[in-house]
Amino acid sequence: MMKTFLKKIAQKYGYDILHLPTDPLVRQRLDLLKQYDINLIFDIGANVGQYAQKMREMGYQGEIVSFEPLPREFEQLKKKAEGDFRWKAAEFALGNFNGTAEINLAKNSYSSSILDILPVHVESAPDSIYVGTQTVTVRRLDDVIEQYYLPGQNIFVKIDTQGFERQVFEGSVASLSKINGFQMELSIVPLYEGETLMQEMVDLLRSHGFKLKLIEGGHRNYETGELLQVECFFFYAK
Repeated sequence: MMKTFLKKIAQKYGYDILHLPTDPLVRQRLDLLKQYDINLIFDIGANVGQYAQKMREMGYQGEIVSFEPLPREFEQLKKKAEGDFRWKAAEFALGNFNGTAEINLAKNSYSSSILDILPVHVESAPDSIYVGTQTVTVRRLDDVIEQYYLPGQNIFVKIDTQGFERQVFEGSVASLSKINGFQMELSIVPLYEGETLMQEMVDLLRSHGFKLKLIEGGHRNYETGELLQVECFFFYAK
């Protein structure tokens, strides 16, 4: 009876509990999403849809919009999203301007970035080396949000844009009243030329009313053990 009751409560907020996750960090992430009644996720820097698939595996059943500008990766993303009527895919990058930009293509694909990569990143992940460039469309979230948002929805924005997180955030400032939280992959040490590091981003989001609620470990140098990036979860201070 209790299991059925909990499942009904979870489904009310857009979740389907198949089993309770045992990882405490996963539990904390889900608890925050439920606390803020998140029912629309913007997956910015989607690559081939790994993040959206993980959210589904964790039990999230709300709306997802995945943004990916690279054509080859977008085709894979689109195919994965086709079987999920609550998952849409959009073929452009997000930033703080409307126009086009050159993305540096990484050998491993997911390390591709508009910014130049630094040696410390390549040393820690040799497959992140650049192998070409691609011209892509860039839009401000402020200018496209109404295409995907309905009044009353609670938005959570995941930004994984390889050092370009600040620019994406700057392009969303006019829409912050619609956004309840952010997830960002932030660097502790510079991995891309000109990126804004974690502490400055924490201060920037706090100045807009978003407090850091959870940190998860991210990319590290596996030879030295040094932690280089972390996943930071920010939510609007109620």
